[in-house]
Amino acid sequence: MGASSSETQIPQVEHNILVAADQGRLDIVTKLLDGGTDPNTADEVGTTALHNAAKRGHWHVARLLLEKQASPGLEDGNYNTPLKLAIEAGHKKVIHLLLECDTSPRTSREICLAARCGHANIVQDLLDRGAPSLAPANHSTPLHVAAMQGFPDVCDVLLSHDKKLTRTFWERMTGPKLAVDTKGSVGHTPFSWAVTNQHPRTVEVFLRHYPSLVRSYDRNKSLCFHRAIELKNVEMVRVFLDHGADIEMRSQYGDRPLHRAVAAGDTEVIQMLLARGAAVDAKNQSGFIPEHLTNDPKIRMIVRNAGSARLQAKGLSSESAPGVAAAPPPPEYKA
Repeated sequence: MGASSSETQIPQVEHNILVAADQGRLDIVTKLLDGGTDPNTADEVGTTALHNAAKRGHWHVARLLLEKQASPGLEDGNYNTPLKLAIEAGHKKVIHLLLECDTSPRTSREICLAARCGHANIVQDLLDRGAPSLAPANHSTPLHVAAMQGFPDVCDVLLSHDKKLTRTFWERMTGPKLAVDTKGSVGHTPFSWAVTNQHPRTVEVFLRHYPSLVRSYDRNKSLCFHRAIELKNVEMVRVFLDHGADIEMRSQYGDRPLHRAVAAGDTEVIQMLLARGAAVDAKNQSGFIPEHLTNDPKIRMIVRNAGSARLQAKGLSSESAPGVAAAPPPPEYKA
C-alpha cells in the first residue's frame, strides 16, 4: 500500500527548510540551520525560507533566519522580496523585523504596495524610515493609490506627511509637486480619483486637509463637485456641501449644481440642492434654466414647486412674481 499523506509529509518537513519555515516549525528550522543548511537556500522559482516565513507571519522563524544571515533583500522569480510578501499579508511584526535588519533605502514600490493594501500603520512606518511620498510628473504616488482604492486612513497619514514636508525654494521650483497636486499617468490627481471612484469618506479626508479642493477640477476640466452630482452619489455631494462648496458653483459652460443634478435625473440630489437654496431660474450660457435639462415631468414639477414655495414664503404668488404679467380677465358673457 502507498504511504499516507502524513507519512510522506514528515520527512519533507524535517529535511526541507522552506517547508518548515512555511509551516512555522521553529524547532525544525533551528535543527536544519545548526546542521549546516544554507539559510538562503531557494527552490526553482527563487523562494527562500525567509520568503515563506514573511508571507505566513512567522516572526520567530524570520528572526532566527535573519540571525543566521538570511538575506532580506533577495527577490524570487516573481520579483517578490520577503518585505513585499509581508506587506501584502499585513504582518506588521515581521515587517518591523525586516525593516530593522535591512538598512537599504526604502522604495516607492514598497510604500505604494502598503497604500494599495490599505495598511495605514505600515505606510506610517515606511514614511518614518524615509520611503518617498512624492513622484516625478505623470507618475502615481502612494496617495494616488490610496485615493483610488478608497482608504481614508491611509490618505490621512499621507496628507499629514505631505503638509509637514519642508523643501527649499529650489526643490519647490524644480522638484516634484506635493502629492496632493500631482497628476498621475492618466491625468487624475489623488482627489479626483477619490471622486471618480466614489469614495465619500476619502473625499471628506481630503477636504478636511485641503478645503480649497471643493473648487478643483478633474482630468476632463470638469468640476469635481459637479462630477459627484453627475455620479448621483448623495453622500459625496453632502460632503462637498458640508465643506463649503458653493451651491451656485459654475462650470465653464455656466452650468450650476442644479443644472447638473436635473440633467442627471437623481431626485434625492435635486431635493438636497433645493433645500440648500439652489436657484431654480438661473440660466447657463445657452440660456437654459435647470428644468429645461430634463424630459421627466416629475423632475420639472419638483423644481417648479420649489420655486413656487419660495415665492409663497416671501408673501408672493407665482402670478404676482416680478416679470410675470397677470392674465387679463375674460370678456363678459352675453347671451
